[in-house]
Formats: sequence, C-alpha cells, structure tokens
Amino acid sequence: MDMSTLLSSFGIMTIIILLGFIIARKYKVTAESKQLLIIIIIHIAVPSIILNGIFNTDMNGTTLAKMFMIFLLSIMFNTVGILLGWFSAVIFRFRAIKAKKIAILSGLGNTGFIGIPLCERLFGPEGGLLAAIYDAGLDVVAFTLVIVLLQKNEKFSFRSFKAIMNMPIAAIMIGVSIAIIGYQPPLLIKHLTSTLANLAAPLAMIYIGLLIPEFLKEKKKIPVRFVSLSLIMKLFIIPLLFIMILQIMPIAVEVKNVVSIQVSMPTFMLATVLFAKYANDEETAVMITIYSTILSLITVPLIVYATSLFL
Repeated sequence: MDMSTLLSSFGIMTIIILLGFIIARKYKVTAESKQLLIIIIIHIAVPSIILNGIFNTDMNGTTLAKMFMIFLLSIMFNTVGILLGWFSAVIFRFRAIKAKKIAILSGLGNTGFIGIPLCERLFGPEGGLLAAIYDAGLDVVAFTLVIVLLQKNEKFSFRSFKAIMNMPIAAIMIGVSIAIIGYQPPLLIKHLTSTLANLAAPLAMIYIGLLIPEFLKEKKKIPVRFVSLSLIMKLFIIPLLFIMILQIMPIAVEVKNVVSIQVSMPTFMLATVLFAKYANDEETAVMITIYSTILSLITVPLIVYATSLFL
C-alpha cells in the first residue's frame, strides 16, 4: 500500500472536515440540510462509486472470487469484532446493555460512508467496488446480530432485515448483473458515474465537520470508561488483530489492502439510527461516532504504516 497516497488522502480529509466545521460555526445548519447531504451521499454518490468500479473492472472469475472472499471476510470480521468488543466489556465489568453497546460500537466500522470513498481514492475503481462488497457484509451483520443484541426481547424481525435492501446494495446487484451479461453502458453513463463518484468523499467529510460544533456546544457529560474502551477497541486493538490475521491469509493483495482499511474505520454512523430505534440511546452512538471519526484521521495511517513496517 502506498503510504504517501494514504497520508495525502487523510490530509485532504482533515482539511475538508475543518471546512465543514467552519461552515457550521458561521452559518446555521439545519437538520434538513444535513439530511439532504446524507441522501446525496448514500443514494447518489456511493452507488455511483459502485457502478463506476464495475464499469471499469474486468468482471472475470478472479474478480468475482475476490468479491465473494471479501463478503465472507466482512461477515466473519464484523461478527468477531462484536464478540471481541463484548468480551472486553465483560472484562472491565460492564454488564447487560452497556456491554452490548460497547460490543457494537467497537466491532462495526464506517465502511460505507467513509470506507467506500476512501478505498476508491486509494485503490481505484476496483477498490471502491470491493469496499462496497465489504460494506454489504457489514449491513447483513448490522441488521441481524446487532438488532438482536439491542432488542430487549432479543427476537429477530424480518421487517428490520429489509433495510439491507438500500441503494448501494441495489447498485451492486444491478452492476454485477450488467457485467455478467456483458453489456457495455454508453460512454455518457460511464462519465456520469465517474463524476458523481467523486462527490462521495468530500461530502462525507463536510458532513462530519458539520456535526462537530453542535456536539461541542452541548457539552454532554462523558462516561470516560465507556468511551475509552470503545475507542481503544475500535481504533487500535481490533484493527491491529485483524490486519495481522490478514497478513498470513492466502488471499489476493487487493482484498488484503481493502479489508485493512475497512477494519480500521471509525464507528459506523448507522449506530446512531439503530441505538435510537432499539435502545432509546442516540446520544451515546453520536458521541462515540464523532470521537472515533476524528481520532481515525490519526490512527488509520499509523496502524497501516506500523503493519507495513513490522509484518
């Protein structure tokens, strides 16, 4: 992995987050405007990354094997990540629902909102496509295991599972189907998806910057043990462990590179929605998400560099 490209990408991400922060400090940012950004990113930009990756990747047997492997790794790593988070919470004497929350916040990363645009920037169209497949595996875990953990009656609802069928997943299904039948879209469509794909990373970083001033203004009391354990597990212990495992696995280097980035991502933003719906605790998820996102600008380059240096 090219460290200069990684550091450059994170430097740009930091600057764009600061721009979002400055905008939010100078202008009133409404809930509707933030929701509009989310809609553009999730429903337009990220699907465009996926389609652009498919249109610019030779969809042969090797590529399909990489996609299948990364999907399996995603389900395995995200499930194990939750188990490791839960185990660490039990060791530090967190009980019941708090242990489950730490498990979820520690185990699942922002592989869609940040991970897909970042992998596309670092590894090109194929990287964006593989990152989207990894994110699809995370969605499966999020809307099955996570919901079971958060619900007090611990019963799984297939109605909740329907949330997996979102625009990025639809883009994967449509794009792969088009590639399999050998259809070549017009040049206009290729240029359009390529242009729209470039929106994802900047808009995602601006959105994160918009959240920071309001979060700082509220000055909520911070449960230090809860926050510290969640951040240490998510940003250091779990990614280092998984990256070391990846080094000894006989899989394609492209898969290793993408998974290394994805397991290092900060806490997933969907946690806010799931915690609000099933645990009546949106504030905890928001707090951990913002802290982990800001810290990840430092931890991800350090972890990837340390891994390439010593392993």
